[in-house]
Amino acid sequence: MEDAIAFVLALGRALHRYGTPADRLEEALKVCCQRLAIEAEVFTAPTALIMSFGAPTELKTRMLRFEGSELDLGKLEKVDEVADAVSERRMLPREGIARLDAIIAAPPAFGRGLSTLMHGVTAGALAVFFGGSLEDVAVAGAIGLSLGLLAQYAKRSTDQARVFELVGAAFAAFMASVVSSIWYAVTPSIVIVAALIVLLPGMSLTVAMTELATRHLIAGTARLMSAVIVLLELVVGVALGERAAVALVTVHQAVPVPLPAWAPWVALVASSIGVAIVVQAQVRAFGWILAACVVGYLGNLVGTVWLGGQMGVMVGAFALGVLGNGYARLLKRPAQVVLVPAVLLLVPGSMGFRGMASLLSRDTLTGVESVFAMFVVAIAIVAGLLIANAVVSSRRSL
Repeated sequence: MEDAIAFVLALGRALHRYGTPADRLEEALKVCCQRLAIEAEVFTAPTALIMSFGAPTELKTRMLRFEGSELDLGKLEKVDEVADAVSERRMLPREGIARLDAIIAAPPAFGRGLSTLMHGVTAGALAVFFGGSLEDVAVAGAIGLSLGLLAQYAKRSTDQARVFELVGAAFAAFMASVVSSIWYAVTPSIVIVAALIVLLPGMSLTVAMTELATRHLIAGTARLMSAVIVLLELVVGVALGERAAVALVTVHQAVPVPLPAWAPWVALVASSIGVAIVVQAQVRAFGWILAACVVGYLGNLVGTVWLGGQMGVMVGAFALGVLGNGYARLLKRPAQVVLVPAVLLLVPGSMGFRGMASLLSRDTLTGVESVFAMFVVAIAIVAGLLIANAVVSSRRSL
């Protein structure tokens, strides 16, 4: 029994480490405890996991404290395989603990160089969706690549990692503004948002709204406030970068030249692969991830025609949720492997960023409208995913 409890705690630590939402994390641990014949109560928050074991009259409680999480879908998939093996009695709990330790200690599937390169590819591809020209795509890709290098450097120290969003936003805004003063075809406003898209907390916002909708109020509220703080850090960083650039050069705002009609499809493929590598998904899941991104994109286009710009994303999220749950049922793998990369391309982080920027510049009406639209889109995404869960169950807790 002691080994089984130790395994459940190690499993909770691993799932939390790789960004599992509160509702899925608690459900996964409860299912594992039931299969191992362990009486347990589970409570999780973005920075803590509390579990009580035993009968009500003789509870033993353990609290695990966490600094944060990371997106590594390849390791999450391996953790899920170990959880299944132990809960189905195909592996001893002690062996499961050793496997989990080995998974955590293993290097990422994709090295730092490739991950850094994909930051640039993703930023350049997403500039297409914001209506950027070929020049905007090139500059956004270059700044995104620089931010990827900066991210690798910031990981070396906790203090540096805590100011990465602020420093990265200031760097992106400064470089985009300076380049626009030399290269008049560049639109700095588009370049900044595209370059920062990987840093925007749109995924955290969507997860927070999901946790609130599933009545995990403490976890959802904490994650929501964390997302808001990151948005404010990005906005302040952009303001600093733009002010520094204005003091040195004359910033030029160009009118972007539209790209051909096929450009968004090339950008969709490039951004899908780029995001899949950034989140360290396994190569065998790339085809499913690309299909999920295409389904979500097409669903969003159709939904926009039917329901309008803000609510139309619900159709894309629903289609995405159905595909993700189908993936989990057919292959017995976590639905998150497919959902997370595709949802990253749907999330409304750019709306929140623009809203906060408007509030900072005292354009209150535009700022409030943008922030409210951000929450509406986030709720629409959550609604689409929840409806998909009700229609097609994944039959898995992850």
